[in-house]
Amino acid sequence: METKKLKIAFIGGGINSAVGYAHYSAINLDKDFELVAGCFSRDKNINYASAKMYNVPEDRVYDNLENLINKEKDCIDAAIIITPQDQHFSQVIKLIHNDIPIICEKSLVASIEDTIEIKEALLKHEGFLSVIYNYLGYPIIRELKHIIANGELGKINHLQIEMPLESYIRVHKDGNPIIPQEWRLKDDKIPTISLDLGVHLHMLIKYLIDEIPISVVAKSESLGNFEVIDNINCMIEYSNNIICNMWYSKIAAGSRNGMKIRVYGENGSAEWVQEYPEILNLANSKGRRWKIDRGNDEVQICNLERYTRFKVGHPAGYIEAFANYYQDISTTLRCYKVDGMVKFVECFGIDEALEGISLLNAIQISSKSKSWEKV
Repeated sequence: METKKLKIAFIGGGINSAVGYAHYSAINLDKDFELVAGCFSRDKNINYASAKMYNVPEDRVYDNLENLINKEKDCIDAAIIITPQDQHFSQVIKLIHNDIPIICEKSLVASIEDTIEIKEALLKHEGFLSVIYNYLGYPIIRELKHIIANGELGKINHLQIEMPLESYIRVHKDGNPIIPQEWRLKDDKIPTISLDLGVHLHMLIKYLIDEIPISVVAKSESLGNFEVIDNINCMIEYSNNIICNMWYSKIAAGSRNGMKIRVYGENGSAEWVQEYPEILNLANSKGRRWKIDRGNDEVQICNLERYTRFKVGHPAGYIEAFANYYQDISTTLRCYKVDGMVKFVECFGIDEALEGISLLNAIQISSKSKSWEKV
């Protein structure tokens, strides 16, 4: 298999975006990708300033996606979509129709109908699409997946997962609300908070236990500074008789990014907190409690060479997790370029996106009906 860098273009991800530079840093960490072109922003000044920051030549900067496709479709290995979610559908469809492999920030789109249309287009064109869920790249999460799959916790009975943030209740020193990006302040059939946060929680569960959501009961609220849904609590029934309590919020004062997952099995439990990403708290049914990190002699996954960019005691974090997930996309994309087959390796595509959007849709239906709803 070829090992030269994969040449990619950014769609969005300008220097004024929330995560553009995070993506740029991640793709450069392991040198699997080379950013060679882009349409970074609709604002001409930001577009060219971004290109300069990212070392992209001015003659490969474009003012719209159509021009980028016309000039670059035979010169790039993939396009990375980092635009706001409400732009994804049209961009994804255009790229599929032009046979350009796609790497897309979550959430892919905002409705079941759009997801199905993308899936049909991918099948017709035998295309490539991988969706980015960067939290799955944390090495200790991959260790936890191994622990669960190896049966060390026994049969899984229950999960508790949450992602509280404070962004919609925070104010400036003068008492005025801190205003988020405009696209985050619009809700459609599925609230933006679900597409922003809920999708991460669904994929963490999918990755760790590989079970299917069956039904859900939920409550959604608007409690913060803006007239959008900003707090969702739900109980989800998964296959294999597993119950999950899920909470995601943007009105949790004091929570910068309070993502936490607790997994309870018949023989023990595990807890991971995103703000302490290298530590996994474990317990067993005999009363023992202990912690592991990359330095423990019992770990099997998180101490692999690919996760050890520097020695234990120097914590890996958010950007490294991004880079780990990009490594997996690179492996999958390179295989696709060899034989045309999409065989996902530790990363995910359209099927998981469809399952996730179906769950988020059921959560919103339940919050209105105030009853259990099928996924």
